Amino acid sequence: MKRIQFVVLTIAALLFGICTSLGQADNSPGAPQVWGGASVSMVMSSENTTFEFDCAQGVVVSPIKPDANGNLTAMGTYTPQRGGPVKKDSPPDDLPATYKGTIHGNSMTLEILLADKAQQPPLLTLKRGEAGRVTKCR
Repeated sequence: MKRIQFVVLTIAALLFGICTSLGQADNSPGAPQVWGGASVSMVMSSENTTFEFDCAQGVVVSPIKPDANGNLTAMGTYTPQRGGPVKKDSPPDDLPATYKGTIHGNSMTLEILLADKAQQPPLLTLKRGEAGRVTKCR
């Protein structure tokens, strides 16, 4: 009888440990950092940073590392999107972009600077560990 109780308690402890760790972010070094907010989702890894916006996407192909004050600047691309199918003779353009931001605790403000000011997105606010609320225009 004691052996059965031991096995049941061991299984229960293992299941409890698995269930409590499922919803937690991976904070180990090198693990991707997820940031999100209204109209934006960002994933920072040790290799690159990807962005999803309502009607665009972006990428920085090198790691983004904030300075001691939480300021960051990185060069990448910003690709506007539109609803409907993409025509073969009219693929989306990857626009050169500068991503500038400031991190204070678990909050980040992010500005995307484009050569064409008419296409420049608004200033964004993101929270560390939150999924973005992105509604794709496709």
